[in-house]
Amino acid sequence: MKALKKYRWPLTGALLGVLVFLAVYGVRVLDPTSVDWILNSLSPDPIQHYLGWELFRRSPVHLPYIGANYNAVYPFRTSVLFTDSLPLAALFFKLLGGILPTRFQYFGWWGLLCYALQGGLAQAVIARIAGVQPTFGRDDKGKAAIAISMSPGQTAKLWGSVLGAGVLVLFPALTIRMFAHTALAANWLVLLALYLWLRSDELMPTTRRACLIWGGMGLLCAGIHLYYLPMVGLVLVGYAVRRALQKRGFAAAVLAPVAAFCAAALAELVLLGAFAVNFAGYSNGYLSGADYFGLFVPWLAQSWEQNVYAGVGTSLAVVLAVFGIVCNARKAEKFFAAHRDWLIAGAVVLVLDLIAAGGNAITVNGKTLFTVPIPQLLMNFWAMFSSCARLAWLAGMLLAAVGCGLVLRFWDNGVAPALMLAVCAVAQGWGQRSELFNRWTDYHYYGFRYENKTLLTDPVWEQVAASGRYSHLAFATFDFEHDEFWDLVDFAADHGWTSNSFYMAHMDGNLAAVTLSGELNELSADTLYAFIDEDELARNSYGLHYYRLDGILIGSVEPIDGIEEEPAPEVPAHTMDLTKSDLINAHFADGSVGLETGGEMMTEEWTLFPGRYRVTLTGSGFDHSYIYARYGLINQETYKLDIDFTGIDPNKMTFEFTATEMLHYWRTAVHTLDDANVTVNSVTVEKVG
Repeated sequence: MKALKKYRWPLTGALLGVLVFLAVYGVRVLDPTSVDWILNSLSPDPIQHYLGWELFRRSPVHLPYIGANYNAVYPFRTSVLFTDSLPLAALFFKLLGGILPTRFQYFGWWGLLCYALQGGLAQAVIARIAGVQPTFGRDDKGKAAIAISMSPGQTAKLWGSVLGAGVLVLFPALTIRMFAHTALAANWLVLLALYLWLRSDELMPTTRRACLIWGGMGLLCAGIHLYYLPMVGLVLVGYAVRRALQKRGFAAAVLAPVAAFCAAALAELVLLGAFAVNFAGYSNGYLSGADYFGLFVPWLAQSWEQNVYAGVGTSLAVVLAVFGIVCNARKAEKFFAAHRDWLIAGAVVLVLDLIAAGGNAITVNGKTLFTVPIPQLLMNFWAMFSSCARLAWLAGMLLAAVGCGLVLRFWDNGVAPALMLAVCAVAQGWGQRSELFNRWTDYHYYGFRYENKTLLTDPVWEQVAASGRYSHLAFATFDFEHDEFWDLVDFAADHGWTSNSFYMAHMDGNLAAVTLSGELNELSADTLYAFIDEDELARNSYGLHYYRLDGILIGSVEPIDGIEEEPAPEVPAHTMDLTKSDLINAHFADGSVGLETGGEMMTEEWTLFPGRYRVTLTGSGFDHSYIYARYGLINQETYKLDIDFTGIDPNKMTFEFTATEMLHYWRTAVHTLDDANVTVNSVTVEKVG
């Protein structure tokens, strides 16, 4: 009871976070055996997180890489880190694998924990900035310290800190990342770093203690999501700057904690296998920076990844704080003079964070002012965090926490500042009402979210698994843009099989595409082969027994008893999905594509095996068009194919070409030549040799 009384205010903030989570997402996501709500996600990311964990839990362990996953891209190696499966949680539950049910997820409880910690730590940080949080050091008397918060004015401000925590519980980055990029919802790591910094004089009286605490933060960040390493690292820079200003010994007080943070994170990444994976693409070679005004203006983000909006409640809290400072100029002057070291260190953190988040293209109010040329070596390192706009979350949370704290510090001691922060919290939620309502509807109203909607409904699938003949699933090519892909990987994971293909962060897609297609060069009796979409064109090139289950073509070296084989077509053919085409000055209409003046259509990307192909386009106006085919790896040179037109008609065009090697990301393009409209009804590809 004493502990509860001592920490009742942070616990109240945590309770607020729990209530918001339950109001938005409900309790069904907390059932650890309920996984269909994850598998039914519209985005592949939550599915990746869950199936990455399922494949990892059954993966063998080969020291020293305790976080390596040998089942996701078999026979190669990746890491649970790059499936964003919350490595620390995955490692813990892997130890319990023998007692866990076949289907088990921890992401629902992780979400609840994130909201609880967000609320509790936000309250603690705001109260600390406001000067109303009791200090519990070694020499504090518990009763006396608690008594400090019992005066009416202090109690009102403590309630205000709880209400201010609502601004951060409803922080937009937390809202949009939860159950989308679930590991990135750990905004509380930034708040924890800020809290440790604010209490560093008490919690880190010695350099040794500082190294232990910041080293622990390095372990937490590396074990949850890599993007929190630079964010928390920048808070550590603020701690180091303040220590330097206090002249506590540069080498010991400033450098040692930074070294401990980096060393702990690096050691953990080594154990997780981060530097020993196949198909690693550590640097994407580009930066998606933030628009600095985007912290306050929601519509400036050029993409979802560049959305750094801190919320209307944050903006309101900052405005109220500035107004309070102006109205209490003498008090503010004394306060900032007494906390000059904090002011300088905080400014350093904010400036460095905005520089890191902006990338090398400085964008303000939707306009790129200039691009800073930087050395390639620095670009390669920086681009490991290519979605660098995310780093601005630190600036947003810092502004929200400081704004709320200063409202409580510089306004009256009555209930007025608490009411102001209540308005800020309500405004924060109101500004996200559409997003919050959509999530509430998705998780409360639509019951089918929790239904098993797998495409694999034929009971023969279970017969195949029960036969014990297969332990591997192999896709003909690297392509996860199909619903069948995820259902097949889920099937493999449930039965302890490996998969040769998976979607991972920081993955070299080109290397994977080139490598994984070689699985068909050496066929194995313990492998079930899957041919999805255009892969069916290659079926006649390999000596497999082919079957079709739930519309999916599968192949086996040995016959599968009790299933009728699908006869081989004389000429394998497949029609492209025009809705996946990229269009310029064109539109979709009734399953067709209409091209206007200056119109361009580029079909979806396919992988074609070596052989002779025939492509037939149907529609109208082809005598006013230019048609060609191209291929080439991502971000590399593309090549136009030499094609032979064997049929020329305004309503039907046919051409053939020979692929002497694997054609990766092959596409057909149609361009208009003049003002006449062109319509494309279908694009069919046949493998004729």
